[in-house]
Amino acid sequence: MPELPEAETIARQLQRQLAGRTLGRVRLTRTDIVHGDPRPLDKVLPGRCVERVHRRAKRVILGLDGGVELVFRLGMTGRLIVCPTEQPVEKHTHLRIAIRDASQELRFCDPRRFGGIWCLTESGPHGGEALSELGLEPLETTAVAFRAAMKRRRQIKALLMDQAVIAGLGNIYCDESLHAAGIHPLTRADTLSVERADRLLRAIKTTLRRAIRFNGSTIMDYRDADGREGSFQKLHRVYQRDGKPCRTCRTPIRRILAAGRPTFFCPNCQAKKPRKSRNVNTLIGPTRRRRVGTVIERTCIA
Repeated sequence: MPELPEAETIARQLQRQLAGRTLGRVRLTRTDIVHGDPRPLDKVLPGRCVERVHRRAKRVILGLDGGVELVFRLGMTGRLIVCPTEQPVEKHTHLRIAIRDASQELRFCDPRRFGGIWCLTESGPHGGEALSELGLEPLETTAVAFRAAMKRRRQIKALLMDQAVIAGLGNIYCDESLHAAGIHPLTRADTLSVERADRLLRAIKTTLRRAIRFNGSTIMDYRDADGREGSFQKLHRVYQRDGKPCRTCRTPIRRILAAGRPTFFCPNCQAKKPRKSRNVNTLIGPTRRRRVGTVIERTCIA
């Protein structure tokens, strides 16, 4: 599934290819994946100039003149490519937008149809499925804001994958970042110290930036806007490497289920630290009480 590095790679490539270009004929084969402005895309898009292509979370956004935004949610198998108009049309290509004064077109292909397209204009009403709210951008957030987001009684893996809290992370980069930070994926987020939370944020930013440099990770279907595979999967330290030696300590990587997803970690580098019990009655062995002011102090008897 395309995550932040893959979406960023595509957005940067489309920015180079489309910025300043004018859109032409629109061919749409599935109207059920289009949301937002109820007008047909072929009535809204032709003749509009692409001012900017950028990313928000896992979404790729074409900013057009007139205050129009065309938002692509890639889902699990969504692909955006710019190709020659005469190139054979791949199966499950749902949208084709011609580029004027060029023999090229932008194509959106999504075999499993978990993605979608939103045409957002300054004037409503907007119909169809609404875009969900997004949380912090991990590459831009501050340590203070990140620490505040971690103050939840939730498993750290589940929290990082919640797009309403941290936007753009998915299974791959959660696992890779947690390994880089030395944090077990089942750790409760609100138990992280300031130091460990800051280390995790640094690990997330470093991992994402490295993945972007290598054009993302191709596990199954992902291709960039030029139709090429990413290469960061060759540098994965834990993701889908269960049974293989950790590249840091040589301990075999383990696979468990966390946040409802297959999760990969090193049991040595990411050893789960036991939480201190808040219940003093869990002390092992008989105890002796000693009253100090209003506080009852319990000590173990050897």
